[in-house]
Amino acid sequence: MATETAVLDQVRQIVATLTERPVENIRDEDRLFEDLSLDSLQITELAEKLENTTGLTVNEDQLNAAGVTVGRCAEIVAGH
Repeated sequence: MATETAVLDQVRQIVATLTERPVENIRDEDRLFEDLSLDSLQITELAEKLENTTGLTVNEDQLNAAGVTVGRCAEIVAGH
């Protein structure tokens, strides 16, 4: 299974691409909807890309919850 650190790096890379921001500007505490302005379609794309890159199943409903941070996203993907 992928480590949470590796998953976090993947989440940050994908979120940076989706938001067209430099990866170094994506912080663990940034909230997907509220801070990074991702919409539900981008969350779906994030989940799909994470499944493809990590080989892990991603619960998209958990990612769509209000207040989910980049760090929490990595925990969800890693199964924590």
